[in-house]
Parts: sequence; structure tokens; C-alpha cells
Amino acid sequence: MRFGCKWPGGAYCAEVKLQKFVREIEVLPEAVTQEPAVLVIDDNPLIINVLKSLLSSENYHVYTCNDGTEAIDLLDQKDVDVIICDVMMPNMDGYELHKKVRENEELSHIPFVFLTALGEDDDINRGKELGADDYLVKPFDPRELLSVVKGKVARSRSLREYSEKKYDGYRKKVIHTLSHEFRTPLVAINTGTELLLDQQGRLDPQKTAHLLEAIYRGGQRLERLVNDFMLLQQIEAGIAKRMYQQRATELDLNDSVEQLVNGVREELEKEGFKLSVKSFNSNLMVSAYEPQIHDILNRVIDNARKFHSEVREIEVVIYRQEHEAVVEVRDRGIGFDVEKIQEVIDVFGQLDRERLEQQGGGLGLAIANRYAAIHGGRLEFESRKGGGTTVALILPLSGN
Repeated sequence: MRFGCKWPGGAYCAEVKLQKFVREIEVLPEAVTQEPAVLVIDDNPLIINVLKSLLSSENYHVYTCNDGTEAIDLLDQKDVDVIICDVMMPNMDGYELHKKVRENEELSHIPFVFLTALGEDDDINRGKELGADDYLVKPFDPRELLSVVKGKVARSRSLREYSEKKYDGYRKKVIHTLSHEFRTPLVAINTGTELLLDQQGRLDPQKTAHLLEAIYRGGQRLERLVNDFMLLQQIEAGIAKRMYQQRATELDLNDSVEQLVNGVREELEKEGFKLSVKSFNSNLMVSAYEPQIHDILNRVIDNARKFHSEVREIEVVIYRQEHEAVVEVRDRGIGFDVEKIQEVIDVFGQLDRERLEQQGGGLGLAIANRYAAIHGGRLEFESRKGGGTTVALILPLSGN
């Protein structure tokens, strides 16, 4: 059976994914509560009780932990506005906890205050050099501590409110775009299905095959759209960056690009494209997560395929430029105005939407651009109307 998912043509899978995706984006992040939350971490029960009493009297909700390991577990489940932490603790000390909090994108924005008996200048300087937001010494002045907490809560709340507004704007834009981008493939699926049902037994095999092919293409288009929207959501959530950080290896860019081009050449040649690759430098080593690099280049090449002219030529050129490696994808397609380049990589931008109703909702280059940024690189564009387009993926060479 040709269809990859339940009949018709992947539409069922796309519908299930779409429903899940919309449910997720319709739920806003947890609203900023009226009662700010403070996490206190100390292995001294007396300090814990004093701080809990002091902060509770000022209407702060207080969570407590005895060491850094407990704190990590709690932070996975609870949202807090400020962390107040001792340094010398069993299992995981304050310095190690601070490091783990700062390495976690979902926690790194939380103000972190050391409260410790280590009051020597070297200790204080070490805490500040690590990036702690403040450093208080025991025995502490309750008024000073409350003043510090109040300031940090205000900052934390401001950041969270900004993030929620940004997410809300993203959510509304996604839902608005879904309603437009999904209309064309849905019409193809619904119209084709309706004709098949109404004309059962009366359509000749050729017409039936044509309708089934249209339904299949519509389902595939829907599935690609949903997959890209969900991928963008993962990128926004920091998942793609964490994958890069955990899985990046030293990559020979020439070999990697050659492998990718060989993998897509046959399909493009079937569509009448001539695809070539040239390299002007050897030993172009970059720190990269190869699946993401391949995804970038696949999307750029696919964009060249979609916006082709009568001359179906795509050239991939690899070279060194000072301390960077460059992979250019050049086409001789219809091109576009330079001022519209930013529109290409805007999340939902799409060139000449009315004239060229291309698949992908304009997300392809937006996702490619995000992946490039994760690698410390960028995409650059050169194009002119009717004169073709060059998209350059620029990455820092290893050791630079």
C-alpha cells in the first residue's frame, strides 16, 4: 500500500499530529501567580525555619530543600522566582547546583542568591565570578535579605511576563497561519474524497488513480506542514540546542555535504535538475550535529527546487573564508527582491504567497536559519528578481 499512514495519504497522521500540536500551543505557560515563590536550600534546619518564617511573613511561598540534589528534583516540578542557596552542603554543594541551574535553559533565568557563612573576600569574589546574582553572608540582616529578594522577584517576574507575552504572540500567529496554510491541501483531500464516494463504480481507473494521487499529495503536504510547525516549537523550547550541545562532533564539512548531495541527486535528476558540488578547500572541520546540518542544506536545496525557472540548475560550493567554512547553494531560479530576504526567514513568511502557493508555509528557511544560529553560524542571502538566488550557510571552523 502506497500510503504511509492510514488512508488517505498521511492525512490521518497529519490530523492526529495537528490536534496534539494545537492542544499544546493553545495552553499558555502557567500564568504568573500572585504569590511569588522562593526556593531555600540549606542543610541547617534552623536556617531553613528562620528563612521560611521570615519570607512567609512577607507573603512569599517558600519551598525548602536540604541539598542541591533535592533542589534539582524540585525545580523539575515547581516554578520559583528566586533561589537562595547555602554553599557547603552534602551530596551537591551550592557551587555545583548553581552550575547546573545556569546550564539548564529552562532554569537559567532564575535569580540565584548565595547565603553562606563563607564570608572571606575570596569566597565572595568566587561566587560573583560564577555569575551569582547576589552573595549574602551569615549571620544576615533580615531587612537586607528581604530587600534583595524583593528586587530579584521583580526581575524574575518581568522576565516571565515578557516570555509569556512572546509565547502568546507566537501561539496566535501559529493558529492564524494554520487556518490559511492548511486550506489548500484540505480542499484537495475533501474534494477528491467526495468525488470518489459520490462516483463509486462510475469512475474509470485512470480518473480514480488521479484523484487518489491528489488526496495522497494533499495528505503529504499536511503532514509536512504539521511536522515543521512542531519542529519549530521544539527549537523555540531549546530542545534542538540541547541536542546540538550533547551530540555535536568534529565534522569534515566536505565529506558531509558530498554525502548529502549524493543522497538527493537522483530524486532531483528525475525532476530535470542538474545538481553539482564543488569544493575549493580541504580539511574544513566544524563542530556540528550532522543531522541538523543536513536538515539546513536539505531545506535550502528544496527551496531552490520549489522556486525554479526554466533553467533547472543547482550548484553547491564549499570553501574557506578566514576562520569560517561556507557552503553556498546557488540556483538559477526566479529569485526575489533583496528587501524580501528577511521575509523568507521570518517564521511564517512566504515569498509571493498568492502567485506561488508553495508547500511548507515559509517555514523551511526559518527553521534552517534557527539551526545555523544554534551552531554559532548564520545564513546569508543574495538574490535578485529573475536572476537566481544564493543561500550561504556559514559556520565557525573548529578551534576558532
